[in-house]
Amino acid sequence: MLPQIELFCMGFAAVVDTVLLLVVLERVNRPLTAIWLRFALLGATLWHLGSFLHTLLRETEGAPAAWLDSACMTTMSAGLLLLSCAILHAGLRVHRTGSIAHPPADRRYLLVYIPSLFVVAVSADIVRSGSRDFMVATAGFQLPYLVWQVFANLLTAVLFVRSRHNLGESVTAARFLTKFSIGLVTVTILTIWYTATSPTARYEPVLRLVTNLSPLAPTLVFAWYIFRRRLLPLVFERTLAYGAILLAGFYLHRLTISPMMSRFSEELQFDFVVLEGLLLVAMVLAYQPLRQRVREGLSYLVGGDVVEARDATRQLSVELSRRATEDVQDIAEWFTHGIRDALRLRTSWLKLEEPLNQTVSVTGADSESTVSNAAITGAASILAAIEFDRWIDRSRCTDRRQLEMLRDLDLIAAFRIDYRDIHGLLLLGTPVSGDRLQDEQLNATAMLVDQFAATVHNRQLEDARQSAERRAVQQEKLSVLGLLSGSLAHEIRNPLSSMRTIATLLQEDIGGDDEHSKDVELIVSEIDRLTATTQRLLDFSRPADATHVGVAPDRVIERLLHILTHLARQRGVQVTTKLDLGRTTVPATDATLSEILLNLIKNAIEAATGSEDSHVLITTELRGTAAVFAVRDNGGGIDPDLQDRMFLPFVTGKPDGTGLGLYLVGERVRELNGTITCTSDSSGTVFEVMLPL
Repeated sequence: MLPQIELFCMGFAAVVDTVLLLVVLERVNRPLTAIWLRFALLGATLWHLGSFLHTLLRETEGAPAAWLDSACMTTMSAGLLLLSCAILHAGLRVHRTGSIAHPPADRRYLLVYIPSLFVVAVSADIVRSGSRDFMVATAGFQLPYLVWQVFANLLTAVLFVRSRHNLGESVTAARFLTKFSIGLVTVTILTIWYTATSPTARYEPVLRLVTNLSPLAPTLVFAWYIFRRRLLPLVFERTLAYGAILLAGFYLHRLTISPMMSRFSEELQFDFVVLEGLLLVAMVLAYQPLRQRVREGLSYLVGGDVVEARDATRQLSVELSRRATEDVQDIAEWFTHGIRDALRLRTSWLKLEEPLNQTVSVTGADSESTVSNAAITGAASILAAIEFDRWIDRSRCTDRRQLEMLRDLDLIAAFRIDYRDIHGLLLLGTPVSGDRLQDEQLNATAMLVDQFAATVHNRQLEDARQSAERRAVQQEKLSVLGLLSGSLAHEIRNPLSSMRTIATLLQEDIGGDDEHSKDVELIVSEIDRLTATTQRLLDFSRPADATHVGVAPDRVIERLLHILTHLARQRGVQVTTKLDLGRTTVPATDATLSEILLNLIKNAIEAATGSEDSHVLITTELRGTAAVFAVRDNGGGIDPDLQDRMFLPFVTGKPDGTGLGLYLVGERVRELNGTITCTSDSSGTVFEVMLPL
């Protein structure tokens, strides 16, 4: 019964030490732990793990088992030497620098680890002795080790007692050092007692078990003092989990595999312990989920990329939320830079499809990539057509076509952007370190890509909402302005009519020879100009005629040219037509279509005035189920600053313009369910109107 209890206790101690060692080696906990505590935990782990395996292999036979047992005893020796050195290191450090976890580096402390180098000689003596008993195999080094351990433990105890004042006025810290010093003395006495005890003594197995477990005490005390309640639940949880796995595997081995392997070992004279270990390793390598978990565990243990990726992801996510109100282009550029810097990549590209149609390329200062943006754009189009999940990674890609494309473009991964109406690709260049991306980094990047797509979509919705609000406010202003302008024009037109009548009669009375005849004529012309202005205001405020009948655009144009030919002749502009609609009609009233065409032709004649070979061309054609008519001039074009606002009210490029003509044209075309476009440059301007038949 006692061997089973000993095996269980040593396995439990090995699990606890391993859990504590893994906890302090995690990147998030390294700033809290001193280097000597890590060495102490490593020494305790080596001792208990070696003791557990030594106890497990003690009854096995065969050359492989003997060699493996020698390695276990060497591990035990290394653990004892390293633990004593780390304890002395702790005493010297605490005495000199107090409870500071990371004081300034001092290479002189390396001298206290010189005794750990004797593990080479101890290992050679263990192999030479051929004994399976640890005390017998290390008999030649027991006395020097006892002297070293007594010296290290007692000196550390004295230093701890004298260092209580270095930890401030904390009563807890002083009590801790006192109790720990007492514990060191107790462990030292226990080790001397066990070494001096005869192997045949009745209580030797119990004393051996207590002595073997004694190194667990200082490690637990140190861990408790440093972490306290912060990591105790984590350590407890992992200890239970790992311990349960270890015990389950151990008892499964004892109940099933061990009896069967013992029978084969006796018949074949071969120890299957090594074979079992190889089978375990082969199972880990063959079973992909288990292999992935082992790889992730090693990545967490020895690599800082996982923690750094998690921190960078959190920072990028927070910053992305903060930038949600910025322009989409600014968000895309920042996001591409952020991904490249967070993953330490040489290059990165972001390609958004229509309607955004944006491409962002970011290249680091140390990038050696010679891939052009044109090649990336072409590859993005190809990759967008290829079916794949959220991402493809070059180190895990199984599709030959995708793999060759990633290699040719020097890409490490490609992420699909697909959220509502936001589509595109995020292409990542190779890391600066040359390593592949970890699973944690890929998952974190995929999450950021989804958040980026949602942010861009929300930004679009917000822009649309703000634009709709602006249009609503503008329409409300125009509605009020229409009422005011209509009322004002109506009130002004009647007095103007009376004034013109009186001025006309006065002009007839005085005759053309009077010296004031020119003045009266000027008064009449100005009254006519004011009357025309008030009429435009009335047209602006008047609701559109909803009674649409069939009207032929060609006939309207021909009728308007009889009116506008005189204006074109005065300005020296030649007007030509190419009318191909014939009797084709559009659903509009004669007044509405005349208003549209009159404004466009009149503006074209005025724009072409003064240019070389002034010319205006009016064309009509049938395009599918729509009638299209265009008015072209060879004037100097429209100011680029006005092109985006030309259909807004009161926007004009003429010195004497009102800014209502093109606005009325746009409104009338919209009411007829048509479209109007404008193309303008230094060679002229083209207005094209498309109305359904």
